[in-house]
Amino acid sequence: MLTACAGFAQTETTPAPALPRLLPGFLQESKPPAKNNYELVIEAPAELQTPIKTRTLIGRWQSRPDYDPIQFEGLFARSKSEVETLMQAAGFFSGSVEITGDSKTVKIEVDAGARTTVNLVELKITGPANEEQNLKQKRFRDQVFERWSLPEGTFFNAEFWEQSKRRLLDSFQQKGYLKASLVKSEARVDIENTTVSLRLEVDSGEVFYFGKVKITGLERYHQDIVQDLSPFKEGERYDFERLALYQQRLRQSGYFATANVLPDLLALEEDDAKAVKVAATVPIQVEVSEFKAKRVVVGVGVSSDQGLRGQLGFEHRNLFGLGWQLETALLIEQKRQRGFANLRTPINEDGHYWGLGARVERLKPTDSEITLRSNVYFGRGRRVEDIEYFVSLQHQKERQDLTTAGIFSRDYRQAVVASYAWNMRRLDSRIDPRDGYTISAQASFAIKGAGSDTNFSRMYVRAMRFWPLEDDAPLKGAVLIGLVEFGQVFASSSNDVPSENLFRTGGSQALRGYRYLELGPVAKGLTLGGRSLAVASLEYQRPISQALRWAAFVDVGNATESFSNFKPSVGIGGGLRIKTPIGPVNADLAYGEALKQFVFHFSVGYVF
Repeated sequence: MLTACAGFAQTETTPAPALPRLLPGFLQESKPPAKNNYELVIEAPAELQTPIKTRTLIGRWQSRPDYDPIQFEGLFARSKSEVETLMQAAGFFSGSVEITGDSKTVKIEVDAGARTTVNLVELKITGPANEEQNLKQKRFRDQVFERWSLPEGTFFNAEFWEQSKRRLLDSFQQKGYLKASLVKSEARVDIENTTVSLRLEVDSGEVFYFGKVKITGLERYHQDIVQDLSPFKEGERYDFERLALYQQRLRQSGYFATANVLPDLLALEEDDAKAVKVAATVPIQVEVSEFKAKRVVVGVGVSSDQGLRGQLGFEHRNLFGLGWQLETALLIEQKRQRGFANLRTPINEDGHYWGLGARVERLKPTDSEITLRSNVYFGRGRRVEDIEYFVSLQHQKERQDLTTAGIFSRDYRQAVVASYAWNMRRLDSRIDPRDGYTISAQASFAIKGAGSDTNFSRMYVRAMRFWPLEDDAPLKGAVLIGLVEFGQVFASSSNDVPSENLFRTGGSQALRGYRYLELGPVAKGLTLGGRSLAVASLEYQRPISQALRWAAFVDVGNATESFSNFKPSVGIGGGLRIKTPIGPVNADLAYGEALKQFVFHFSVGYVF
């Protein structure tokens, strides 16, 4: 509670709060009746109008169906003091309010006056955290003030004041001071100068450390799978961010439908109640629910690049009872048919895992070209939060059948390729991102005579960026999407290089305005893979409704035999984005300037 008087400060002495609640609450709003009980006219600054309507009795009872006119005098009598309280809560301490009317019409006129500004925020820390503050100084204070809503120079708001105090305690608790408490808080208002100084004192209490981890919900998987994903060890300092990271790792592991990692705060409260003196550790509860060990996957789809698509797959998440994950699938598309099998060991405590697999593929992008490919690989990877890499050795083999001017030719190629692939995904959503970025990079090489037909090395980089434009009122809800793609194969020629290492472009997920894999070096009337690739794209999306957005874009790039003869092709167009649970459905019409053609593109989601 705040009392507004010049030169007067009201001090709040607050008992030690309950330990932090980890689950949010939810509010429900009732529907108003069709007709108001009386007219309410409010003349006040915009930031006060909604609070007056929703937080005063005269405002709330305006539309209540159980209103009785006999209540009006009491509502009217209390309205002035209620509005004055709301004004002070919003930082208007020198204003005035006048309320006139009768049981049919009420008019509230607010002269708000100057708004009070925060001119000082002072924090005093007692307890062990005071020593840490002295050691780390500005870094520690910045951490505990990360979510402070009332920095110096901002307008005072009582709701933000209470919110900031709660967040301040949360910051201490998340850094290991689980019993931190607000000993004193003071808001000193100077009405004459329209300023307020805020002073707080926090008793940090002792710092806590991670205790024993208790796992519940395991039925078929060994507990080592859960323990190896932990980013902390027993006895290390408690840190909420590492708890959140542990939970994220469990959910992304592929074994669990749900996973929750929580400090056992109830155990601490029970120790306090029993006056039991124990070491400053907090037990950790891990609650998981497992996916079924075996799953059959069936799917159908369609895109402008591949036409109709059908998928049949099988997954086993606990092969041989060791937690090994097996994934197999057969995908049939009009232009491409492929089957694959991948096996991966559980991720260990350092994030490492082993993987091996095989893939066969038949690709027919045009009636004049059929390519049969096989790829067998073995390697070791590591996943650390949003970064993953994989080092592998692959045996690539292919047969390519070409028909040009009625002449048929067949070519065989093979290579043993050492490869390194690196990916980073930092997105607000992997299904329909609106903010963040992704980067993927690959480097590989093959040596002639060591299972390969020729020497070559290859590098490839692809990056996407999503910029939300919500802070800009005229562009509210809009998103800007940028894409950059670059690749280069270093070899004397592309003749003996397996085509999956070469580059072609065009299509709904590459360069719009051109058909699937339509752009690349042309030899004997056929478009084939080249050694050089560069593509850039910029797309603007804006909402039409909650589930529908329109988009405009320009794509530029090409795939060529070398950058010395690189000539960019341009595609420009627009379309619609329809929000679905599996990602946005994209429908675009684009004009390909190089070939003077319009192409319709249809796809689902993004390729990262």
